[in-house]
Formats: sequence, C-alpha cells, structure tokens
Amino acid sequence: MKNPIKKAPFFKHRFFLLGISLSLYTMGLILPALAFEIVNYKTLHSGVMVDMRGIEVTAWGVLGLLFLQIPAIGWLANPLYWFSCVSFVQKKYKLSIVSALIATIVGFIGTISAYWFALPNGSRPDSQILLSKLLLGFWLWLAAPTFLMLVNFVYLQYRSRPNAHE
Repeated sequence: MKNPIKKAPFFKHRFFLLGISLSLYTMGLILPALAFEIVNYKTLHSGVMVDMRGIEVTAWGVLGLLFLQIPAIGWLANPLYWFSCVSFVQKKYKLSIVSALIATIVGFIGTISAYWFALPNGSRPDSQILLSKLLLGFWLWLAAPTFLMLVNFVYLQYRSRPNAHE
C-alpha cells in the first residue's frame, strides 16, 4: 500500500538541506569574516588593519558580551541559529523561521554596530578597534540562518497548498 501523503521532492532530504545551512555556517567560521582597523584615538592615526576569521570573531564576541560591548550583541545570532536548526529537525518550522529571522537581524545589526561603536584594544589602551569591512566569511555566516529560514518558509508554503497531500 502506498503512502497517501506525498512529500515534496525538495524536502525528501531535509537533513541534506540542513547540511547546506551548516556548511555555510562552517565556511563562515573558517574564512576571514571581518576587517578591523586599529586607530589611535588621540591622534586618529590608523596604523594596522586586521582580518579576523569567523571563529576568532565568535570567540571575541563571547568576551565582548562579558564586558558589555554593544557590537558583541551580534554573537547572540549563534545560539539563535542553533535553536533554529534544532527546531527544524523537530519539524517546528514556524519556530525555526522566527528564530532564524531573529538570528539574521541580530547578527547583522549587532555586527555592523562595530562601525559606530569602537571596541577597546586590550593590548594598547590608547587605541581602539573599528570595523572597516565585512568579508566573505561574514556573509556566509549570515547566509546560514537565512537559507534555513527560506527552506522552512518554502516548506510551509508547499504544505499549505490544498492539493499538496494528494
């Protein structure tokens, strides 16, 4: 006897789609994500540019949260993304969409706030660190929850069609 409910061909392999999202996330952690400029705040002389990989930004983000740095709020996108992944696996698609959307917004706004809110340079108290460029790793990191959100949205649209189960 055939199963009366047909699955969408796109969603036959849900874990493959989750794997694409996780791959984007992993590449975002491995590749250079943000370029920072170290600026002497007394002379406004810029001397050094530093590219940081996503994993470095993630590690510093945790410390930034501990020291209440505003740009570190972007780090909160990480647990929100993981919550979205868990919700997706549990087939809680609406919850997954909401958490992925919040992860994308928090990750983007929190990170770009480093353009306006300088970070302290712990090794040199007379200088500060300013974000100067968003690199490929950042966009891949942000693409991970965005992709998962889109997958969830497409699935819910497919499932809500009247003849989707015929």
